[in-house]
Amino acid sequence: MQSIMRRWAAVVATAVATLAGLTTAGIAPAQPVAHAARSCGLGGEWAKLGPTYVEPPVIVTGTNCATGIKVIKAYNRCRLNAGGVKGRCHAKVLGYRCTEQRSTSPVQFVASVRCTARRKVVKFSYSENT
Repeated sequence: MQSIMRRWAAVVATAVATLAGLTTAGIAPAQPVAHAARSCGLGGEWAKLGPTYVEPPVIVTGTNCATGIKVIKAYNRCRLNAGGVKGRCHAKVLGYRCTEQRSTSPVQFVASVRCTARRKVVKFSYSENT
């Protein structure tokens, strides 16, 4: 009788351990997914995105190149609507919040822009003739 009880205890212990492992694996929180940055070529589009020139490459993280291009176009529409060639966009575009840093000369400026929406990032640079 004792050997049957020991065997039964061993079977129950193994079943509990197996179920615990399956349950833990099934309800464990997802690990954060690392998104590698991707460089997007612009082909012949570099002069058709809004400013005078968008400097390649466009860098996207957590999204794709097509979305990156849409963010650039929307950002530049916002910027132009907020003051013309020298305007700055302070609104969200397509859900992205953008920050810009400029270096200027008498005839043009060059800007670096970083747009973020949670873990999604679009980075690009452009030059604008003034």
